[in-house]
Amino acid sequence: MSEKEHTKKIAKLGALRAAFAAALPERLEAIEACWRTAYAAKTWGDAHTELTHLAHSLAGSAGTFGFRRLGEKAKALEEILALMSRSTNLNIFQQETRIIELVNALRSSALTGPDDGGEVFLVDASANSDVMIMPINHHIVLIEDDAFLAQEIATQLSSFGWELSVFSNATDAFTAIKEPWPAAVIIDLMLPEGPLAGLDLIKRIQFHCGITVPHVVVSTCNDWESRLAAVRSGAAAYLVKPVDIHVLEEQLEYVTNRSVQDPYRVLLVDDDEMLVNHYVQTLAAAGMDAIAITSPSLLLEALAEHQPEIVLLDLYMPECNGIEALKVIRQEAQFYSLPVVFLSTESGLAMQQNAMQIGAEDFLQKPISDTNLIMAVSIRAQRFRTLTELIRQDSLTGLLNRISFKLRLEIEIERARRSNESLSLAMLDIDHFKKVNDTYGHLQGDRVIKSLAQLLRKRLRKSDIIGRYGGEEFVIAMPNTQPTLAVKILNELRESFGKLQFETPQSEFSCTFSCGVAAVPPMESSISLIKLADDALYHAKHKGRNRIELYIRPDSKFLDSARPAQEYRQK
Repeated sequence: MSEKEHTKKIAKLGALRAAFAAALPERLEAIEACWRTAYAAKTWGDAHTELTHLAHSLAGSAGTFGFRRLGEKAKALEEILALMSRSTNLNIFQQETRIIELVNALRSSALTGPDDGGEVFLVDASANSDVMIMPINHHIVLIEDDAFLAQEIATQLSSFGWELSVFSNATDAFTAIKEPWPAAVIIDLMLPEGPLAGLDLIKRIQFHCGITVPHVVVSTCNDWESRLAAVRSGAAAYLVKPVDIHVLEEQLEYVTNRSVQDPYRVLLVDDDEMLVNHYVQTLAAAGMDAIAITSPSLLLEALAEHQPEIVLLDLYMPECNGIEALKVIRQEAQFYSLPVVFLSTESGLAMQQNAMQIGAEDFLQKPISDTNLIMAVSIRAQRFRTLTELIRQDSLTGLLNRISFKLRLEIEIERARRSNESLSLAMLDIDHFKKVNDTYGHLQGDRVIKSLAQLLRKRLRKSDIIGRYGGEEFVIAMPNTQPTLAVKILNELRESFGKLQFETPQSEFSCTFSCGVAAVPPMESSISLIKLADDALYHAKHKGRNRIELYIRPDSKFLDSARPAQEYRQK
């Protein structure tokens, strides 16, 4: 995103905030008028329901636009009204003093203005189309009856590449949602149609359209009943207003990526060719990548080529029994944790226990229904995949850890040599990171690290390999990328990262990073490539930080690359 575009979006968000503030007197007037009507009615009725809705709407949106104290007062009012709506003994006169106090407090909080001084910041997550991969489906439906809040969410999420359709009520949304289905739905719990209208809408869509709707619930309600209702609807997440846009975006990424994960890889070993082919077809029909061998002698070769996430092994085979085959598998360290499930007609408890003692994951007895087979394989393969990812990934950022990155880098270097292509390696280091930790605390430091990781994931290609090398240092391998193009992309990332604002109770701060880049060729090994990129990074820091240095010749000369990305576009 250019500086001009960034300024335009900041201005748009500022205008939204200004419009929200300008509309506050009218909204407060409506709340006060509704309270007077509700009080005069003596018993619970439409005016009380409308007053609850008005308080709910204000509680959900005020904090997002900087009026956190106002939102807290509106939330307190909503909670009292919600309690009254569920009580058979509590009448409005018993809460009169507290309600009047809160209604007056709304007016006072609004008059003091926004708590954050009215500052607006925008995450710049746009990118060059050549280097940014969007989700397969990036259409999101947002159902939120607060127009100001809906517009702000839509504007912020669009910066991350999402395309939003916005509706203010369940009726319009139900009519409009149709194929192609959205990647996910963001829905308020309470809509004009009722206090749980959002979840009722999800149920209607799933019933009438016959689809599962990935959805994230946003609400001012933080009680057990509301959260349980969201769980029962199948909600992927439940976010309490005011909504943190960064958290919402992370949830959307998780929800949409989960639905397009790679198929589970399954290896079946059984000498009954017809039966094993049936299993293969059954698992393939369920979306899995399943292969079969009928001879245990082919087992090691199949393991190496297919890299399965689960092995289904017959207990009795002509060449050797399944227990012997399992012992051979466990001879290889890389297969220590690979789940192996025996699939056999054996019903003897002693034999099953023996199989479990030598490291079998489970023992399934033939015949097994297709449904049970699919379920058993899915559960165990997913568990293995999750554990493998945890081992390979950095726990804070979800990126590859240092060891896993080096292994991937060696593979990419070998591939680049075979195909005679370029491979660029970048090493990034957050500038003055110790000062961030010392000044704002380690929790804020972790937030900075996670934000940079999120920016790298969103802005780089799926084929680029990103790792956390240690502390505040990151590494990126960019296959089939000339070093000058890598510098251009990284400069854009550097500028975007420098614009991020991190809020603390005391103040706001921003960070920058320095970067060094080296490439294959001329480097021929992972050790030399990492060393030269690290040397370039050191050079960038030595020259003042917040810049990129490119290693370009074997005589250790560096190209000063701390220039605007626009210069590279002109070349």
